[in-house]
Parts: sequence; C-alpha cells; structure tokens
Amino acid sequence: MTSNFANRYVSLTPEHTTATGARTYGTKSAMTGHGAAAVFGEVDDESFALNFDLLTRGDMSRYGARKSINGKEYSEGGMNLVMQPDDTLGLLLYGLYGDNATVNSAGYGITGFVHTWKEASDLVLPSFTIEVGREEKEHTYTGMCVSSVSINASHGEYATISADFTGRSESAVSALTTPTFGGATLDGFHFANGTVTFSSTGGTSTLSTTIKSINLEFNMNLDTDAACSIGDRTYIRQPQPQMREITGTVEFSVAQTSSADANTPDYETALATGGAIYDSGGSATHRAIEVAFSNGTQSLEIALTKVRWEAPSQNVSGRDTSTLSMSFVALLDQNDVMSTIVLTHTTASTILASGEKYSIA
Repeated sequence: MTSNFANRYVSLTPEHTTATGARTYGTKSAMTGHGAAAVFGEVDDESFALNFDLLTRGDMSRYGARKSINGKEYSEGGMNLVMQPDDTLGLLLYGLYGDNATVNSAGYGITGFVHTWKEASDLVLPSFTIEVGREEKEHTYTGMCVSSVSINASHGEYATISADFTGRSESAVSALTTPTFGGATLDGFHFANGTVTFSSTGGTSTLSTTIKSINLEFNMNLDTDAACSIGDRTYIRQPQPQMREITGTVEFSVAQTSSADANTPDYETALATGGAIYDSGGSATHRAIEVAFSNGTQSLEIALTKVRWEAPSQNVSGRDTSTLSMSFVALLDQNDVMSTIVLTHTTASTILASGEKYSIA
C-alpha cells in the first residue's frame, strides 16, 4: 500500500517581485530574501476552497428555473498548525502586521535575531499565493490575504495558531511538488514554558500562576466587496482592512472572586463601576496583558497595551471544578498601538535570521 502523506502540504509565497519591490496582487512571484520561492509549513490541517455565487434565473412562464451562471468567484479557507519559530509563522505575522516606513520595515523590525511586529496607522499588508498538495494534484489560490488569526494555548498543550484567508478564485490544478520544510529541526512553543502577566496601570506586573488557557483573535475585517468591479468575476484588487479588532479570553483554574494584588484580574474587577480598563500607559516593560512562550531556544512574546474587560463567566456543576473566564477587547493606547509581537532567535543557524526580509521598505 502506498502512502499519500508525502503529497499533502501547504506553502505560502508573498506576492512581491523582490524583497524590496512592488506588490503584484494575484500573481505568484519568486520573491527574494528568504532563499525560496515558497515556504512550506508543518500544518495540521487546511480548509481552502473555491466559492462562487450561483445566479439562477426563472421567469413567469415556467414552473422552474431554466438558466444559471456563476456570479462572484472567490476562495476562502484557513490552516491550523502548532506555533513554531519558522518562516511560516513569520509570514502569518507579516500578513497580520504588514510594513510601513518605520515600523516592521527592513525585514519587519529585525535587530540581530529579534523580530518585532506592531501596528502603525499606514500599514501596507501583503497578499500571498497559497499552494496546497492534496495527494493527487496541487491546488493554487492567488491573491490570498489574512483575514483573521487566532492564537490558543492551554495547559499541557502546544500553543497553536489558526489563520483564515480570503482571495481570488482558484487557479487550475497542477502537478505536485516536493515540499522542503524549513522548520523541520525546530519544535513548537509549549505552554509548559509559557507565562502570562498582567498590569493594570503599567507601573508593575504580576505573573499569574492560575492560568488554565488563553486565546487571542486578530480580525482584519477585510472589505471584499470593494475588491470587485463590473466586468470581473473575481477580485481585481487587494481587499483592504477595515477596523482592526483584537479580542480574547483568559480562563483561570481558580474561580477567584477577588485577588491579592491590583494587577491580576478577577470577578470583582469586571464589576467595577463603568467597567474595567487595564492601560499600560505606554510602558515598554509592563503591558496590560503579556503572553510569553519558549521552546527552550527561541521565544515569542505577545503584548497588548490596553484592554477593556468584559463581563466575567463563572459556573458550577456537580462534576467539574469551578473556573473563571474573563474576556477582553484590545484598545488603542496613547501611542495608537494595540499590540506588539516579538520573536527572538538565539543562534545564527535558525531561519528568520538577521537579514531575512519580507517587507518592501
């Protein structure tokens, strides 16, 4: 019996002419700067698919529809994978933060082996060509833009990331290629090596020891309607982001009604008159929420600078231990920044090393 597992893969290619060149929306181009035309990720599963609106015509003289054509054609879907410090993670974060003249530029903020992503008011987001190997044929989706990213971590599990895309209609299927996984020697970030800290005012931080799980979701709210035009069935221009949304939920293993310090959120925090806001006040060391992961060699830090806590959720039953779930919404801080992500490598042999560039600056 022949195994088809070697014929299953997902690859990402930024649609740039060069690492410092113009974007070419909807056209795959062998971008320079990371040493390969396509980046293959160690993906758990994918769900990319062609969609189209079916326009069906009926008339008053017949009892059923007689004519039908395709309307708008587009592709949607996503992939789920363990977060590990490879080029796939780098491209997903690049798709989420993009570039501008001073932020995330020159290799999206590389200093040595430290990579920093954060928002700016004039972010330029990339598009990707995604190629999916499905045992018999390779399926190509062009003009794919990151629409949302979800990061999840639970006690005793690998930290995972899910990314959803939307873009042009699927291209014709083609022959399979042989994938080369740049992150084959790397392992994923594990919650056992993770920390979650809170800061209500940016003066001090508190490391929580009662976190059961945490999830973050970044939503770009892409305007796909504006990407179409009369005379074309699919997107002819890149869908542009609307209001950026960052939300999440923290689950505590202890159903704490109140805490011993001013930083750790609790049930009473959410009951504050007018609601509760954690604002780091521009502090670079004490963020409203900071999540850190490590695999022993590389590390990833995700910081939210200002958050608004939503209503808490606490339930009991006859079988399960009572826990506390607190959801939040990220807000712009005084510097018009919502989040910062820092990926740190410690050796020159790792990919995403100094000099690697996905940006156009």
